[in-house]
Amino acid sequence: MAGLLASRNLVVGAGRKCLRPVASIHRQLCSEEQSESLTEQLDRDGFVIVRNAVNSDLVREIQGHVDFLLKRYPELPPEHLHHPLIEYDAFWMRVASEPALLDLASQFIGDDIALFASHYFCKMPRKGKRVRWHQDGAYWFLKPMKVVSMWLAVDKSDTTNGCLQVVRGSHKQPLQELTPSVNVGNDVLSSYTDVKVKKKDVVDIELQPGDVEIHHPNIIHGSKANKSDRRRCGLTLRYIPTTTQVYAPALYDVMSPWHMRGQVVPNVNQYATWPAFHPSYSYIFNGCAEWNQKPNIFQSAVDESRLLTEAAVKKLGLRKVQRIIDDLQATSKVLKAKEP
Repeated sequence: MAGLLASRNLVVGAGRKCLRPVASIHRQLCSEEQSESLTEQLDRDGFVIVRNAVNSDLVREIQGHVDFLLKRYPELPPEHLHHPLIEYDAFWMRVASEPALLDLASQFIGDDIALFASHYFCKMPRKGKRVRWHQDGAYWFLKPMKVVSMWLAVDKSDTTNGCLQVVRGSHKQPLQELTPSVNVGNDVLSSYTDVKVKKKDVVDIELQPGDVEIHHPNIIHGSKANKSDRRRCGLTLRYIPTTTQVYAPALYDVMSPWHMRGQVVPNVNQYATWPAFHPSYSYIFNGCAEWNQKPNIFQSAVDESRLLTEAAVKKLGLRKVQRIIDDLQATSKVLKAKEP
């Protein structure tokens, strides 16, 4: 799927060489409706689609990265490739810091940007799980709830393989309490928003690889199970302004945001160090040879990366992602206990 580059990147071990960055490709972000600005569309409908948000070279690398993660973490459900894996994954941060995506985020939250969370939702052919109706903001510890959620299509996403669905205009509703799922085995999430949705208000978000859908934290959305013979994978990127506080004391070590661009506001967040690249365990990508020279990467992170093995990185990633999965299940149990 990702071609020769992806297959070569799947090889893990010593003696690997980084690829040099290719020349940037000029592209124009085009929205579904040219007559309105992106922010006007988001305010009106609660979502907006941007076609060709990232170029095809980066898309191919992202597709290879998904294959890399699925191979490294077979113990994790493909729908639960959560953001703690970023800690030792330079390429994931490379994608999150893509200038075209940060430029897009700045239209909604300004130029001082942090990454709060990121997550690959990977629905495998014939067995990818459904996501019941929910509001993202109901799960998040943000103060204030100012955030831009991007859903970057890694694979072609349509009605046959369980594309994202949104309820147009539902972002105007307040955040609602979550209801625990009865049959968690069939659902990606262990809780959902119990609402009645009119079919006429549901919009199927069909995307090509490299397209981005952006939605409001209050919008009701979900997706059906993947019953097709094709994978459906998307990468979520949750950007916040540096004035928004992330608070989750029990999970702070897996919830620390990353500063991406602009000014840091003192005494609001503690920011995690960007991951360093190391050939013994990192995914190879265009620009990896120069990656550790970035100012966001401290020398201590580079030194630490030299001491780690692929097995150690895997163990750390699994432990932290499992904490998130356990926390989601614990939330569901608390909700269920509150039921009359």
